[in-house]
Amino acid sequence: MNDITRRDALSRMGLVTVGLSAAPVSGWPEAWFLQEAVIPFTDVPDDFTGMRAGEEQFAGMNRSAQDLRRLESWVTPVEDFFAVAHYGYKEVDPRTYSLSVGGLARRPLELSLDQLRARPRVTRTTVFECGGNSARLFRGMVGNAEWTGTPLLPLLEEAGWADEVREVHFWAADSGTEELGGASYEQNFARSMSLQAIRERNPILAYEMNGEPLTVVHGSPLRLIVPGWYGVAQVKWLTRIEFSPDRLMTRFMARDYVTLMGREADGRTEWIQTSVTRIRPTSAIARVTRQGNRFRIFGVAYGDGTPLDRVEVRVDGGAWQSATLDRRGDDHTWTWFTLEVPALAAGDHTLVSRVTDRDGHTQPEELSMKRTRWENNELFTRTIRV
Repeated sequence: MNDITRRDALSRMGLVTVGLSAAPVSGWPEAWFLQEAVIPFTDVPDDFTGMRAGEEQFAGMNRSAQDLRRLESWVTPVEDFFAVAHYGYKEVDPRTYSLSVGGLARRPLELSLDQLRARPRVTRTTVFECGGNSARLFRGMVGNAEWTGTPLLPLLEEAGWADEVREVHFWAADSGTEELGGASYEQNFARSMSLQAIRERNPILAYEMNGEPLTVVHGSPLRLIVPGWYGVAQVKWLTRIEFSPDRLMTRFMARDYVTLMGREADGRTEWIQTSVTRIRPTSAIARVTRQGNRFRIFGVAYGDGTPLDRVEVRVDGGAWQSATLDRRGDDHTWTWFTLEVPALAAGDHTLVSRVTDRDGHTQPEELSMKRTRWENNELFTRTIRV
């Protein structure tokens, strides 16, 4: 059997070998490059690709999730980064593009893309996931990318705002029809942030992703990047920023991307609705490898930028074991973890990880009191067969 045929056969069985390159890819933990056989997960169907069916109008629009089993770069390639559009993908001409800053602005601004690019330039590597990421897509609606643009806050300060301003609204070019009170209304996608949250998060107006101009599906020519918040806050095709004295209550602030969670209070269940904003502490096991009697468990962990304290792994319901964290010095990126475990007997096994940040927030065992599909950071149990 020649090498190509052998590799194809192993791949179909889920037993591919990692570490085939002579040297690690820059930014990839060296342990991930050891020549070890990959133990297949039994919770992933053979036909899982992370791609939606259908013809792509724009490159990358069918990427629903990346396959974490195949991680080979700390920075997620553009083609592997998940894509979501609420009103379809909007093609905006960079040559005629302009961003307006208005509402209750003291000095309204109108800026072309060239003028935005001429402003102070920053690059930040940050992770974010879709607010609806879950085990259904094997936690693959997440990515860690390099975003280049200009800081938002200095631009807002340049425009200035009236004393009564409460929020900043971010309006996108994509739009759709919403049914309200028995009538239909055309609405643009929009999200908002308080001035306090903007100061805390220090968002950027990004025009590049991984060193290249934004693609259509990732928000060309300009998008908002809010470190530590879910993907819905990273407004794509951004065209207008508005200072407002009022809370924004359009669909994606008031009715959608709202979490309904129950809590016990004085012997009764109290139901609370909150807006999807900060990423909850999350971890996921991505790969298991074997070399002889030695097994290695690999995974990723992330949150809202609060430094991670620890990641622990439990095998077959046993004691929690501390994993080794691959820290990169920026808490808004994801952290990769590894754990070496003794020999596993032939047969089926369960593996699960949990992350705890330095404020003591731990990934929950389950979310049975949650009634909406957002912020699904419960423990993600994986199954393998040795």
